[in-house]
Amino acid sequence: MIRRPGEPRPDWQDRLAEIGLDYHSGGLEPEPGGGLWWHEGDHWELSEAEVDALDDATTELHALCLGAVDHLVRREPQRLLTEFGMAEWLADYSCRSWLRGDPALMGRMDLAWDASTGTARLLEYNADTPTLAIETALAQWFWLQEVDPGADQFNSLHEALLDGFRSLGARMHGRPMHFTAFRDAPEEWAHSTYFRDLATQAGIATRAIDIPEIRWNDAAGEFRDAAENRIHFLHKLYPWEWAATDEFGPFFARDTLGVVEPPWKAVLSHKAILPLLWELNPGHPNLLEAHHGPAPASGEWVEKPALGREGANIRMLRDGRPVASTDGSYGGGATVSQRRAAMLTQDGWTGVIGSWIAGDRACGIIFRESRDAVVRENSRVLPHLFR
Repeated sequence: MIRRPGEPRPDWQDRLAEIGLDYHSGGLEPEPGGGLWWHEGDHWELSEAEVDALDDATTELHALCLGAVDHLVRREPQRLLTEFGMAEWLADYSCRSWLRGDPALMGRMDLAWDASTGTARLLEYNADTPTLAIETALAQWFWLQEVDPGADQFNSLHEALLDGFRSLGARMHGRPMHFTAFRDAPEEWAHSTYFRDLATQAGIATRAIDIPEIRWNDAAGEFRDAAENRIHFLHKLYPWEWAATDEFGPFFARDTLGVVEPPWKAVLSHKAILPLLWELNPGHPNLLEAHHGPAPASGEWVEKPALGREGANIRMLRDGRPVASTDGSYGGGATVSQRRAAMLTQDGWTGVIGSWIAGDRACGIIFRESRDAVVRENSRVLPHLFR
């Protein structure tokens, strides 16, 4: 993998606005005119062999993750209460959801790339409310067509998501799907709009709804929107662990609606899955050693909040001494320690690869990078290509 310098398209802001990506600025890294979130002035170039390795690793890791969920649900469901700290209703709901085969749509793994061995290793699995789909499926694809149409890209995410919605539509008996996110959160609302458009293309009737407009009608025993329409199916960009602390959260367990992503995804989005994966597959080349609680006193480790997001409240330690850390609002809870990975680093940038699963298959990647050791929520997003 090689980081290539370049120049952005002269009208890149207009191009992004056409696809609904209007939150392209406001990143952490200094740029002329301010920080950028989307950064197409540079890009990453891969070989075909590296693409194949990422495809294989993502497929393998997804299979390991599904195996871990099945192990918990069928053999040790009590660990959802103890190690995962789930509310009893969510643990039970997640188990029922898994056993009856509730369909999932997508997820994004964050992978570290060890250039010395050509190996991808799992940092975490954003299996519940993944974003960066617009950047992956649309922004970098149109960038490639205009900048280097003779090159290729590991990117069939748009088509895979469309197929996924067609599959969901076949199970919905013509009923509509509500799409919800916070309307005042630009990235989340743009993604909800994109997913809704895909569903419409797949033949599903859709309705958009702001999260505060969702309400539980106790007399009818069902969720409704602000216009008192029953919610039969809900696509949400709202994490299950947040729903678990809401007053209306336990009403989900009454099973009056279908939810995407389904409740069993709460298991995969919890970082307690990392020690379990290592326990079930010790020494696997695509995994990093991980344990519950603080890091061991020797070696290089990363301490993460069990329910943290976007690189917040991370501590990197060497032989028990902090060498880097980030702030955030996820401190004070349970932690998971993961052995520090060899990262993709070039030109002073540290890169993480977001690798997508949709329809249980690997279907695209996107790069995020930072000058710091930890890649954060506002770190730059770059396109890629391969030859």
